Amino acid sequence: MKLSSFDRSRAAWHLGYNAGAQIPAGDYARFIEATERIPDSYWYDRIINSLSRCDRAYDVSDVLGASTGSTGLQPTRSEVIAGDVNRTMIVSEPDKANAKWWEIYLTECDRLAEALYIANYRRELVRRYAYDRSGSEFIQALPGPADVSVGTRIFLRDDWR
Repeated sequence: MKLSSFDRSRAAWHLGYNAGAQIPAGDYARFIEATERIPDSYWYDRIINSLSRCDRAYDVSDVLGASTGSTGLQPTRSEVIAGDVNRTMIVSEPDKANAKWWEIYLTECDRLAEALYIANYRRELVRRYAYDRSGSEFIQALPGPADVSVGTRIFLRDDWR
């Protein structure tokens, strides 16, 4: 089984696999292979579920509510005071809320990356590692026919004539 092009695009978005991010060729090839070779329908359902969780976590991580159209800030803390009069105090600190909700989103992306057995380039430490290795890999299994014209074979053929 394999992911549709739309679901592959969603996975690439959540895991940071886009063309302009200087992803090492070997890691990008592993991403394509992981989305092309899903073992069975159970794994497929788990991955689609994880993609949906990433979508929801990304929408909630919008602290100012711009994407959802709401004008209120996401709460960072809620206190319920019960007594003669029940009160709920909601405190919103955008800086803390942004860090908290973004970490929740990154955790969901980590789960997706673990399900596909690939790196999560949304994480800052993983992204830094990508720049260290960019352009220094050789991929042995590219899609398409095998290339059989090796330089030594051409050289030996010329010598034996």
